[in-house]
Amino acid sequence: MKCNPVILALGAALVLALSLSGCVSRPAPTTVYVLEPLPQTRLTQKTRLPGLVLVMPVRLPPQLRQKSIVVEEAEGPKVLVGHLWAGPLDEQIGANLAADLQQLLGSADVALYPGPRYSRARYQVETELTRFSGDDRLFTLQGVVTVSDPGERRILSRQSFTRTAPVEGRGYSAYVTAASQTVGALSREIAATLAELAGKSH
Repeated sequence: MKCNPVILALGAALVLALSLSGCVSRPAPTTVYVLEPLPQTRLTQKTRLPGLVLVMPVRLPPQLRQKSIVVEEAEGPKVLVGHLWAGPLDEQIGANLAADLQQLLGSADVALYPGPRYSRARYQVETELTRFSGDDRLFTLQGVVTVSDPGERRILSRQSFTRTAPVEGRGYSAYVTAASQTVGALSREIAATLAELAGKSH
């Protein structure tokens, strides 16, 4: 019994197409990253806060509002497929800031927005980042932090900042470690500002 060569060719093409589609549809391995908390530390002395510090949602530029990590290359920003933040980046940064401030100020009177029910904030911390990325050598965090009195609707402090950290080591874990260090540096600056404002209020 002879096989039609056209049918054989079609069959071979079908097998090849199925095998290629299997390769294409195979998902790439995914690695998830979390910003590291600030090491156990505190300012020179415990700060007596006159009320609650409310950390508002962090604002990010459009290119960072995604799950994938973004790195800087000569050609421009690159989105890393398969290298993801464990959760929304703005929420991770905000959570780290709140936890860091509790530790640095030695006070539980620091909360993420909206804060405890029935609470009334004494200070409100707003963070707007214009840059949160780097290359294989250096990571940079840049933006503006505003501390205000929501009760009096008055800005108490507004400062621009740039914080950098070296990327020490290979791989994107080192990149995330450097990113975490810049958030920790920002936390220290905000804590110092709050401590100074709290000292003036007594």
